[in-house]
Amino acid sequence: MTTAVLLDHVAAYASAVRSHLRDLSPEQVEDLTDGLEADLAEALEDPAGAVTTGELALGAVGAGMRLGGPDDPAAMIDLTRRFGPAGEYAAELRAAAGLGPARAAATEPGLMRRLARRITAERLTWEAALQSSAAWRTAGPFVVSLRPLWWVLRGWVWFVVTVGAFHVVVGFHSAQAFVPANPGAWLLLATSVVLSVQWGRGLLRGRAPVRALGRAGNALAVIVVLPLLLGFMSFVDARGVNAEAVSYVEVPVYEEPDRQDGVWVDGMQVSNLFAYDAQGNPLDGVQLYDDRGRQVQTTSDGSWSDWSLPGIEEPWTFAAAQDVDGRTRWNVFPLSGAPSSEWDYDDEGERVLSSVASPRTPPRPFAKAPAVHAPEADGRTSGTQGEPTSDEVLASQD
Repeated sequence: MTTAVLLDHVAAYASAVRSHLRDLSPEQVEDLTDGLEADLAEALEDPAGAVTTGELALGAVGAGMRLGGPDDPAAMIDLTRRFGPAGEYAAELRAAAGLGPARAAATEPGLMRRLARRITAERLTWEAALQSSAAWRTAGPFVVSLRPLWWVLRGWVWFVVTVGAFHVVVGFHSAQAFVPANPGAWLLLATSVVLSVQWGRGLLRGRAPVRALGRAGNALAVIVVLPLLLGFMSFVDARGVNAEAVSYVEVPVYEEPDRQDGVWVDGMQVSNLFAYDAQGNPLDGVQLYDDRGRQVQTTSDGSWSDWSLPGIEEPWTFAAAQDVDGRTRWNVFPLSGAPSSEWDYDDEGERVLSSVASPRTPPRPFAKAPAVHAPEADGRTSGTQGEPTSDEVLASQD
């Protein structure tokens, strides 16, 4: 514990030395003071070293000494008297590195310069306090050994940020923002990693603009690395779930429309058919078949459809005819039926006419159709002389 207190004095002295080098760049300060605490502690560890100022060497600290007592080495040590004032020690470091004396500070430095100096001083103080702690002495070497891993991770962060910037600014789109999806993206990732590693090795810290850009990139990586790692983990989880899930792909399939039974005229389904003879007289009970002997039907759903008829407000429902064998026939025209309100349901749920209603033929489109002349085998037409012409019948109906 006493040794830890003495090392705190070493860290404080080293921090004071660095404060006298604040006019230099952070890289120069790091080069000049790299291993400073270790050098100071090594000088104090020599128990046979000359004791000219009354301080005890670290190697001479006994286990029985008490902090705060008369033999407390923390009270006896005076690094300023041993190594000289921190300013003179900093000047010696400058001279050894071939650097000139400290430049006189401007009388009124700008706001940004003062802020940069303040940040640098705070960082150096924080680093000194961290490096002087017992936890850092235990875990510090391991953390330092992980620096190359951080360089690679920082290069990946720069790659992800660059891809995101392209997407926002110039409309560049990548299906995989965290992992390269094409050779160009792999080249961009490799370039980012190489730049990050070279920066970490100190090979790209020449000019001030480059140093400023590198520090900004490092700060950006520190800020966004955790959110990006969390996003990457979510991306990997989503890929794993989708790999096990069944994906459905819509493929257009062109099918012929279902054929619909019934009779259609001008795109409208016909509910009933009315037959007239050659003289234009209406016929009842006409059975219609097509050329293949199939029944021509307008409906065959068993009296479940309601049909709107021209000129009639209430819809009608039709019933099928019965042949002599008792079979249902829907090709006997005109169909008979009744308004929908006269239909009911039996015990089995079938739709039937009520007991007070009877099937009947709905109103015909016209009472008499135009007379026609049917062609005979010799090409002549036959018909009844004196019958009105088609135009005369239609004119009389109007």
